[in-house]
Amino acid sequence: MKRWVLITLALGALIIGYRQLPSTTKGWFGTDDTISATGTPVKRELMPPVVRERGQLQAVEVVDVFSPVAGHLNKVQLKAGDKVVKGQTLATVRSDELLQRVEKIAAALEAAKADLRQKESRLAEAEKVWDRAHELHSRDLIPGRDLKEAEAARDTARAQQALTHAQVAAQQAALEQTRYLLSVAKVVAPFNGVVTRRLADSGVYVQTSTPIFSVGALELLQVVIKIAERDVHFVRKGAAAQIRADALPDRVFAGQVTALIFDSKTTQKAVAEVQLSNRDRLLFPGMIVEVTVGQNSQ
Repeated sequence: MKRWVLITLALGALIIGYRQLPSTTKGWFGTDDTISATGTPVKRELMPPVVRERGQLQAVEVVDVFSPVAGHLNKVQLKAGDKVVKGQTLATVRSDELLQRVEKIAAALEAAKADLRQKESRLAEAEKVWDRAHELHSRDLIPGRDLKEAEAARDTARAQQALTHAQVAAQQAALEQTRYLLSVAKVVAPFNGVVTRRLADSGVYVQTSTPIFSVGALELLQVVIKIAERDVHFVRKGAAAQIRADALPDRVFAGQVTALIFDSKTTQKAVAEVQLSNRDRLLFPGMIVEVTVGQNSQ
């Protein structure tokens, strides 16, 4: 009988003690009950947990760079991670096709020039004949028929000289254009950024459709992190994030969750895409970073 009395007294003391506990202590049992100014209990939801995950920075804008002509690559010295500036030569291309075209056009140009010299000589001779015929006809020493024949011969020689001159000009323009293509047979950076991949090496024959490099812009970066099943309901698109790079431990960069992609088989697994501005270009693709999301990203 005494045992039951003692148990009853202990339970009563426990209940009285629990009622006198502060509200934050009661939150251990599932909710945080606080007292309003009017004395009415108010239930407050628990704060979502902080989500911390690690990932690797990536460039948001990445483009493949192609050769302007077909040929063999030369001077491919850059590698992934190297910085580049807009217009920088990333590699040169030796185009055997263009070299052969230059030789062919140059030979045709020399032949056209030789033909032009002949046509100019014939024109000069025809003009002399016409001048002589015109003088003789003015003195009534030859009939008008002879003058017309000399005039026709002169006009024919003049037309042939003009045609050959145009052919020389066309060949000269073609030669200059082909030489220009040879001079610009280079793979150049499309903008300021960093090489994310090198897709071909020196000596390789490439077509104009063969990508040589991938170049990523530095102004906007992103990192993809895995979201654990227990945290998937606490991460939302648009949520603020903080990023700390292993290489820059004293700097904190502001970011934002731009996408939340769920597994196609279950909605309990997801990855989050977090983007951040990199105007100062302190960060680079490939850097390992820690991403913090939740509770103001503290």
